[in-house]
Amino acid sequence: MNSLCKHHIDRFYQQYKSRAFDQDDVALFLVLVRDYTNANTIFRELGDFLAHPKCKEKGLVLKDFEPIVDFFEENIDEIFTDLDIKNPPYKGLGTLNEIERDLTNTLKIAGLKVSLINKKDLAFRDFVFCLVFLLNNFKLKIDKRLFQMEVSYGHSLELKIEYESKKRKNNFASLSIITLGNVWTSNVSNTKFKPKEYIARRFNNGLLGAIPYSLDSLSLSSDMGSLPKNTVFPLPEFVRKPANKAIKSDA
Repeated sequence: MNSLCKHHIDRFYQQYKSRAFDQDDVALFLVLVRDYTNANTIFRELGDFLAHPKCKEKGLVLKDFEPIVDFFEENIDEIFTDLDIKNPPYKGLGTLNEIERDLTNTLKIAGLKVSLINKKDLAFRDFVFCLVFLLNNFKLKIDKRLFQMEVSYGHSLELKIEYESKKRKNNFASLSIITLGNVWTSNVSNTKFKPKEYIARRFNNGLLGAIPYSLDSLSLSSDMGSLPKNTVFPLPEFVRKPANKAIKSDA
């Protein structure tokens, strides 16, 4: 491995362990490891997204979408009337377990002695939060049409695509790519926002918050509370008690 790549990957792992990274650090990490990961792995797919910012025409996500899209178009009339219709299996980019596994393997490529990455760790949740907002606004080309990936921020954080049927306009299949649960835990009304053109930044309380591109500048204050109201979508701390009851700190 190129010594410069190895240095930056090691540096990212130190940032990961201390939870000192944000979206830019994740993006650089994905670019550096892309050529050292195997085809058809999650991290090669993530690197390919960054290498093809205009649109993605092939890869794991599209391969998984194709049977879903075909099924949706072929069964469009029944889907909205038959509640028992069985959809084909689908997992998007991959489960959190798979992302956890591939992150561990990717770090080991650089020869690092990596402690077990755990999907329940706060650092891992930070990593997935950055992934979601990093991929927001990228596009997939499905059947010669472009569909933009978008973020849904509610009790869970979700990166998804709304695929519109060619046969029946204004009829959509919602396809999830990545989902991170227990984000806005006080959201009892199931309210959801769709932040566009947002980037994940680390603030002085140690938490990540997604802010609009328009507010992201070299003079950005490190105080989340100093930004205009309703412009920050935070990732609060979320830990589990032994009794499986969740608590969170103030965002």
